[in-house]
Amino acid sequence: MESLTPFQRKMLIGSILSASFLFLFNQFLLITAFPQIMADFGINATQVQWLTNSFLLTTTILIPTMGYFMGRFSTRVLTLVAIGFFIVGTGLAIIAPSFSLLIVARVVQAIGAGMMLPLVQTVLLLVYPIEKRGYAMGLMTMVVNVAPAIGPSIAGYIVDLYNWRFLFWLVLPLTIVLFILNAKYMRNITDQATSRLDIPSLVLSAVGFAGIILAISNSSVYGFNNSFVLIPALVGVLALALFIWKQLRMDAPMLNLHLFKRKWFVHGTILTFVISILLLSTETLLPLFIQDGQNRSAFISGMVLLPGTLLLSLTAFLSGKWFDRFGGKILGLIGYSTLLITFVWFSLMGAETSVASMIICFSLFMGAVGITMTPATAIAMNALKQEDLAHGTAILNTLKQFGAALGVTVLTTIVSLNAAKPDHSYVEGTLIGLRWAFLTMSILSLVALLLVIFAQNRSKSSNTLM
Repeated sequence: MESLTPFQRKMLIGSILSASFLFLFNQFLLITAFPQIMADFGINATQVQWLTNSFLLTTTILIPTMGYFMGRFSTRVLTLVAIGFFIVGTGLAIIAPSFSLLIVARVVQAIGAGMMLPLVQTVLLLVYPIEKRGYAMGLMTMVVNVAPAIGPSIAGYIVDLYNWRFLFWLVLPLTIVLFILNAKYMRNITDQATSRLDIPSLVLSAVGFAGIILAISNSSVYGFNNSFVLIPALVGVLALALFIWKQLRMDAPMLNLHLFKRKWFVHGTILTFVISILLLSTETLLPLFIQDGQNRSAFISGMVLLPGTLLLSLTAFLSGKWFDRFGGKILGLIGYSTLLITFVWFSLMGAETSVASMIICFSLFMGAVGITMTPATAIAMNALKQEDLAHGTAILNTLKQFGAALGVTVLTTIVSLNAAKPDHSYVEGTLIGLRWAFLTMSILSLVALLLVIFAQNRSKSSNTLM
């Protein structure tokens, strides 16, 4: 690992965090543009959701390999390759003449994002000492959560003025600038080691995750008792079971699943998984509620999200400092209680709900996410030894991406199934489906709250307080 001057460390952290911010900003940039894309390509709500799902699935498949790649190649090479893929994918999206090619462009972008997400977390954990892990994870949580939250807000304004392709024109020059900055300031801070990539494990994980998501997505079109649902579900579950079995038996696994023997790593990972489901699902469903359920503009839906985004940026950063000082239990109790309240509130909203009410509720939700995400990540990472960080971050980010994809797919399917019922109008069905989706998320919030309530406190010296 190269030694760094204070200036080099600041520039390294700034450049890689900026790249990560832009990648995640782009990941959810299209959410408020979905109605326009549906009209342009003549597709339905389930189909357009694959612009998000394809991105999430690609990152989910790629992230587990990063333990190998970070041991095999330098940090600088991986960072520049990741940004290079992102530039190519963005260019393809600008010129994509069909929905299928737009999906391909998103997949190419996602290859870069899948490399960047575990890379930036590992860099931060290595640059900062363990007593400042909360601060480091606060920086990352602020980027990871604020970027996708602010994307729809900006996109709503742009889509109303121009069209969805302009969103990619906005991203392209920024990405090129970041490539130049990282080429100048990125250093190699990870240690290289002799390792190999197990292709069968990669195939099993890809088939497993994709099969489950495909099955759930198809259920909104074909119903649950259809071969297009049952077969990919069965294949996906079997593939993941074989993947887990293989990793536990290998001397040099692609993902070191033995880390799940550590209680606090499991605890933090479960909480992070739940928060990932709640965050992306809410950011996806709320614009749908505003535009389809209330017949308001994309700009309004973006503006509803903006104040919450600002609050999230504040609480995500501060919660890292609070975690280093007070531990995670008090933050968890406040955060998950607030999440439970907001989802019950969301479930009671209807066609006449005011914009002000939605802004307040969403702001409370985002503030709670900021309070809970940083401690959950820090708890998981502090349970690991330094040599396990690459595998730990790969596992955590894999489950975060899969949780986000799974949550969006399940909850949008609930909405689509209710909207398609013949005994009421599309708007009425959409509102009913959204109500059930928000109630489902309230149950997940309750489960997370109970997990925090019954968790035992750790000593302050362990740095894994809960």
